[in-house]
Formats: sequence, structure tokens, C-alpha cells
Amino acid sequence: MAKKSVNLRSGWDMKAFSTSSQNLSRSLKSTGKKMQSVGKSMSMSLTAPIVALGGLAVKTFADFEQSMAKVKAISGATGKDFEALTQTAKDLGISTRFAASEVSDLMLNYSKLGFSSGEIQKITASTLDLALATGEDLATSAMVAGGTLRAFGLDASQMGMVTDVMAKSFSSSALDLNKFQVSMASVAPIAKGLGQSLQQTTAQLGVLVNNGIEASTAGTMLRNMMLTATKDGFSMEEALSEIASSTDKAGTSLKYFDKRATATALVLAENIDKVQGLNDTLLDSEGAAKGMADIMDNTLEGSMMKLKSATEGLGISFGEMLAPAIGKIANFVSDMAMKFANLSKPTKNIILVLASMTAGIGPLIFAIGGLSTALAFLAANPILATLY
Repeated sequence: MAKKSVNLRSGWDMKAFSTSSQNLSRSLKSTGKKMQSVGKSMSMSLTAPIVALGGLAVKTFADFEQSMAKVKAISGATGKDFEALTQTAKDLGISTRFAASEVSDLMLNYSKLGFSSGEIQKITASTLDLALATGEDLATSAMVAGGTLRAFGLDASQMGMVTDVMAKSFSSSALDLNKFQVSMASVAPIAKGLGQSLQQTTAQLGVLVNNGIEASTAGTMLRNMMLTATKDGFSMEEALSEIASSTDKAGTSLKYFDKRATATALVLAENIDKVQGLNDTLLDSEGAAKGMADIMDNTLEGSMMKLKSATEGLGISFGEMLAPAIGKIANFVSDMAMKFANLSKPTKNIILVLASMTAGIGPLIFAIGGLSTALAFLAANPILATLY
């Protein structure tokens, strides 16, 4: 009877143990699955996007920093001057549709044209307005606007006037950026030397192009007429007035200019009032480039471009904050690589062996984990354990 009592008690204990083990096993499995689910969810929803955004921010800042480094190298800007240029590029990148990286490229173009850091700060915003108003790329806009400013001997603070005159002439005549560039390149230095204003010269070119004269011809012939008047000691205005009132306009034109410039002289003589009218319009063109740029920006595309630029600006700000940490990591890895490269061959071999052993720890732990799982399974199923 005693033996039977023991057997019954032992069977009852084994059943309770089995049930508890199974419950514990299920509980651990359930908890493990929940933890895996939470971990996976956090990785997908938070960790991965944060890491991706961090990497993108660092890359964005790195590209911008490299672009500004080129500006620094070419312009020679240092200290506060370079800091001011960098801040200007960031500010314009956030407030306009042009990204900071595009602004820095514009600054680089102006540096190559010989503009100082102080001048670049004065002329960048106006150039952005011109490019947006005309739909032209920044590099070409910088080259033409900067060249015109220099050709007429104007100060950098007058770039706004230059871009306003250009933008207004493009909307008031057949001139565009390319025609303006081609024609003005020939005549601007001579016009400046004779004391003729940018507005007057642009008005003459605009009227000539309006009348079908090619831009290159208009600039070259206008230049030749100015040189002839200077050489022979007569006034262009008086000559054109006499041609306009003459019954033999072609003959009178040849009295002052050679036959190659006759067509140009006749067009200007017959359109004296139109030249004056366009000149007056250009003299009153303040704010033209900005106004046209605002119209071009007041569209869905403009909003999308601004959003893109603002996003890049945000990336630059975040990347700038992360850059020091990335720099330290890069320097650390670089130092380690240099130290490893300078080690003796036997030492390198020892390190490689240790690294291999360390790499094997992971699979070993995995195997032990598998054994533990098997033991847990057997603990939850004591009857199966007796079979082994």
C-alpha cells in the first residue's frame, strides 16, 4: 500500500510539473514573439528611417561643405568673410527656390570671374532673381550679369540695377539673355568709354533687334558707329537726327558711317523716339527682376521647388550637427588602419586569428541557444524525455 501511495503522489507531481513547464514555455514563447514584434516595429518605423535620414543629412551637408570649400579656395575668403558667404548661401537656399548647393555653385562662378567675397554677398540675391525671372540657368546669368557690371565699371552694389534693366529689356523688346550677351559683349566697353549709360545702350540694342537685325550684328555695328563718331569728331545724336530728317537717308548715312553700318544707322535714325521711350522704361525699371521672379514663383511648381530647397536646408542643418561625430569616427578608423598597416606581419597574423575566433563566438552561442531550446522542450514534455 505504501508503494502504491508513493506512485500515485509521484504521478500527480509529474503531471503538475509538466503542466507548469508547458505554461512557462508558452508564456516565454508568447513574450518572445511580442518582444520580436515590438523590436521589428521599432526598427522599421523609427530606427531605420532615423538612420536613413541621418545618413542623407550628412551626405547633403558634405556636398554643400565641399562646394563652399571650392568657393573658399577660388575667392580666397577666410574667417568672417567666408562665414558670411556660407550663411548667405544657407539663407537664400531656405528662402528661395534655389537650393543652398545651387547658390554655392553661383558663388563659385562669381569667384572665378574675380569677384571678392564682399561683392559676391551683394550680387548673389539679384542674380537669383534674374535667373528665375528669365528662366535661364544660374551659371549663364552670373556670367552675363557679372560681365555687364564690369564692362560698365559699376559697383557691386549696383547689381540690382543691372539685373532690373536686363529683366525689363527682355520683357519690353526682342532681347533675351543670349541676344543681350552677344550684342552687349561688343559694344559695352566702348559705350562705357564714351560715357553712355547701360540703359541707353540696351535701348539701342533692343530697338535694333526688334527690327530684325541679328544680335551680333547690332552690337558690332553700334560699336563701329560709336568709334567712327569719336574718330571723326561728330555726335551720334546729331548724325542720327540729320539722317532722320533727310530726304536721302541712305546718302546722308554714308556721309557719317561706312556702308556696313548704314542699315544700323537707318534703323536707329527712324526709331529715335522708340529708343528714347525704351530708355525711359529702363530708367524706371527698379524692382523689375524681383517682380518677375515673384510671378514665376507664385505657382505650384514654385512651391514645390521652395519645399525642395527648404528640405535641403534642413538636411544641411542636421548634417552640420552630426558632422563632428562622423569626423571623429572617420579619424579613429583612419588611425586604426594606419596603425594596423605599420604592424609587423606576425602581429597582423595574431590579430587575424583572434578576429576569426571572435567571429566564431556568434555561431557557438547560437548552437548553445538551440540546445537550451531543446532542453526547454523536453522539460515541457517529460514523457518524451524518458524516451531519450
